[in-house]
Amino acid sequence: MAEIVFYFDCASVFSYIGFEFMEKYRELWNVKVDYRPFYLDKVMTRAKNTFSPNKLPYLFADVRRTTGVTKIPFKGMPPKYPYDPTVALRTLQYLKTKYPQNDNQLMRQAMRRLWRMEYVDRTAPESIGNVKEALRELPFPVDSDTIVDAAQTEPDTLDAVVQNTRSLEKMRAFGAPTILVYKNGPSERPQMYFGSDRFEHIAIHLGEEFLPMKQLFANSKL
Repeated sequence: MAEIVFYFDCASVFSYIGFEFMEKYRELWNVKVDYRPFYLDKVMTRAKNTFSPNKLPYLFADVRRTTGVTKIPFKGMPPKYPYDPTVALRTLQYLKTKYPQNDNQLMRQAMRRLWRMEYVDRTAPESIGNVKEALRELPFPVDSDTIVDAAQTEPDTLDAVVQNTRSLEKMRAFGAPTILVYKNGPSERPQMYFGSDRFEHIAIHLGEEFLPMKQLFANSKL
């Protein structure tokens, strides 16, 4: 059975866009997706991947084009950008480790909440207080504030994020999202894809259905 590993950083608008696409295809293809948080800035620095000033306006225009068609909620970038995503990444890793039920449903819900705070409310989920605010009212088995606090003191959460980052550096990755596709399971060598717009390539590789974004997100509740 095919498996997909989706590396993301909360401080990455294309990770947000790619996540919403990945969630659609996760259901359409009935495929297992392993979401792994990492530090995008460290990977980009290691790869010597720098943004041209001429490229940034185009990238943000492209985000608005995509969200305009898909209706993925987006109102703009937070005033503080980039920011330190450590609190958010550690919290998501904690949820992944402690509550893996239903394909990490709680982690996936938390990912969406954090990105909505960032790109709809335009508030960077950098501080412990902001992350707590973003995750309130999610159906956690214990108080969400307790979860966020515990995630910052559990050493394994930071270790996992650092290890994910190092794994991508070894693979010579350079951005987010980075997607690894194992067509016949994790024992084989994966195909690596970069970006939120590579799902047609992934569909062809897997022999699965690909839908244009307008059709994929038709009647979608986001």
